[in-house]
Amino acid sequence: MDRDVLLRPFALLMEYRMYLLAVSGFLIAGAAVTYGLRTEDTVMALGALLFLPNALVLLGVGLRERGWFDEGSPITPD
Repeated sequence: MDRDVLLRPFALLMEYRMYLLAVSGFLIAGAAVTYGLRTEDTVMALGALLFLPNALVLLGVGLRERGWFDEGSPITPD
């Protein structure tokens, strides 16, 4: 089998690694909050919410790498 054919999915995964990390952060937070609410463990449910800011930052980094945001800040003075 050709080596490039085997490595192509891995290369594609590495290209979108920030999205993968962000989605996994959202899934972990959602699962942990759901589990915490179902078992009436408030500390776990609230602690799992700490994953959300990290997932949002990773999503923002991934979007910036793809060019969704301008490099310049919109709040710069004239």
